[in-house]
Amino acid sequence: MLPPSKPAAVPSWFEAILFTSLFVGALVFGGWGMSVGWESKTLPGVEYRQAQTALSVFFIDQENDFSLAYPTPVLGKPWSIPMEFPLYQWAVVITSRATGLGLTQAGRAVSIACFFLTLPAVFLLLGRWQVAPSRRWIVLALIVSCPLYIFYARAFLIETMALMFALWFWVGFERAVTTREARWLILAVLAGSGAGLVKVTTFMLYLIPMTAWAFNRLWCGRENGSWRTDFIWMAAVVPAPLFLAGWWVWWADQIKALNPVADFLNSTHMKDFNLGNRALRFSAEIWAMQWRIVRDQLTWLPLLGLGFLGLLLGARHRVQAVLFCGSIFMLALWCFPLLYAYHDYYYVANTMALLLAVGLAVVGLTENVQWRWLGTGMAGLFVLGQMFWYGWHYLPAQQGISAGGNVLTVALQQLTAPRDVLLVVGQDWNSMTPYYAQRRALMLRVDAETDATKIDQALLNLSAENIGALVVESPSWREKSLLLERLGRLGLSNRPLLRDEDDWLFFREDQETRITQLMLDGKISGFVFAPGVRPEAKPLAGAWQVVAELPLDQQLLFTSMHPQPGRFFSTFEPMRQRIAQMESFSMHPLTRLVFHLPPGQHALHGVVWINPDAYHPPPGQDPTDGVELRLSELIDSQEPRLLNTRLIDPTNREVDRGPVPIEFLFSLERDSDVELMLGPGPSGRDTRDWAWLRGPVTIE
Repeated sequence: MLPPSKPAAVPSWFEAILFTSLFVGALVFGGWGMSVGWESKTLPGVEYRQAQTALSVFFIDQENDFSLAYPTPVLGKPWSIPMEFPLYQWAVVITSRATGLGLTQAGRAVSIACFFLTLPAVFLLLGRWQVAPSRRWIVLALIVSCPLYIFYARAFLIETMALMFALWFWVGFERAVTTREARWLILAVLAGSGAGLVKVTTFMLYLIPMTAWAFNRLWCGRENGSWRTDFIWMAAVVPAPLFLAGWWVWWADQIKALNPVADFLNSTHMKDFNLGNRALRFSAEIWAMQWRIVRDQLTWLPLLGLGFLGLLLGARHRVQAVLFCGSIFMLALWCFPLLYAYHDYYYVANTMALLLAVGLAVVGLTENVQWRWLGTGMAGLFVLGQMFWYGWHYLPAQQGISAGGNVLTVALQQLTAPRDVLLVVGQDWNSMTPYYAQRRALMLRVDAETDATKIDQALLNLSAENIGALVVESPSWREKSLLLERLGRLGLSNRPLLRDEDDWLFFREDQETRITQLMLDGKISGFVFAPGVRPEAKPLAGAWQVVAELPLDQQLLFTSMHPQPGRFFSTFEPMRQRIAQMESFSMHPLTRLVFHLPPGQHALHGVVWINPDAYHPPPGQDPTDGVELRLSELIDSQEPRLLNTRLIDPTNREVDRGPVPIEFLFSLERDSDVELMLGPGPSGRDTRDWAWLRGPVTIE
């Protein structure tokens, strides 16, 4: 059996310096990590949920709407579907206006500030376990270097605000009962009310350790009768937060009930999802999902094993405290199984308890005279391990700088007016499209888009609004017949005008001419005309064309070429087609593609394929005499300098049948235009020369 722990009463001055330095180093690293990608408008980490909060903030700011029925315009009119009390949202708007920060940066700043305001609460909370002040820096170092907190403390989410209120509620509650001081009572009531309003699940989680502490104190106070006074102070703290939390849930349900497609969000409907049930709590699949998040996303996993080892070695006097904090972490997974299985950001609430457990184990080791230096080393190792895990797991997701959104949201901003409403089908109620497009929306979930009563009521509510566009994310927009039948009532065309890889876009008929012209002028990126609606295309055959001046859908002819040509000539109308799952460009003679290249060594790679019917013609017809591929440098006022050539003759050479790889190596002394020309074979005939240049075609 291991010898009993021998706690060191007071850490030495050298240890105090080490522990403080460890915290400062961890704090600097954590602060740096939270600043990575600060300028980016994207919201890495459950982007759809951050976008929902950000969308509310955007419209609160735009419309100066600080009402409790604040806007979250994703499910149509009425635009409010309140989830959490909007204290965080108001704070972001006020911060943005006061500092001049953009809303995204203000949202991050408020979240980070709330996170750092949890640290004094943790410092005070550690006093309940008689941790020496200088040793408390060990636990705080683990918290500020935690990968999950570095990543999510900067998120556009309410999580750190809810955690801040919950921890101060815990501190205030215990201090109010033990000191009988009004200041702690006021703090506990205010912080508890904030926690209950901002995020009731975080509030409920931290009620558990407080309740356990309260029962234990009341039980211990039986002998001297102090339990009566304690109970009075407890009763003075708890009712207001509980009442406000319950009132907010009830009031929010009343607002949601006004929206015909928001019934799925009321507390009754969401009960099993939010609070779980017996089947979910004993589901192996749910526990496996939770374990994957614990394993990969919270902290450096060996931290947990080493903390347990330290507990066994020399921190057994801390077992009760460690198990107490560890149980808080586990109870969150048990009480809210689905929430913690599907949402990694929920772990902002209970990872604090996990780090307290590990931190107390390490503190216990440093309190043991025999193991104190091992404990100090482990503390440093834990912080370094968490830094490594953040850099490996989270840093890449934060580093990119982006304006946010995608080609769809950019197009919707360009093609609709700020007061227009979007109809969106096939994206559930994901707020990313409305947020990045900065438009109100009616998003129809699967259950709503097949319910005629819900659709009719939702569209009736929008009768006074201007519908800017319908977005259908579906393999076939024709499957949405129930909705399409009703488009005419809103002034929308019943067939799509534009599409990209995932979306079909419908517009009002009076806007189609304007949007069509923008497409033809190449002003809309990422979209092509829907089949059957493109106007007569500009003919490209028989004349030189500048690629950048073509409409976007015609520029897509060269999507398989990197770089794309600056100009081209084709005797016949060029075509783009997928052949054997590869993007291919028709190269019937005479075709000339001109690329502008820098000086240096270059290599052109591609594949030429000639249709087998070209060299296996019907009886009585001549086969192709092949094609010649020529690469030349164009020099002003001089004959082109031939760089390479290749005759492809499948009629006479079996090796030229099927895909023919092309590799032309060449060098340039100056910036030059280089022409890739496909001409006829030796006989000069261009009949049956059905050649294709298959991608990817690259010039390196």
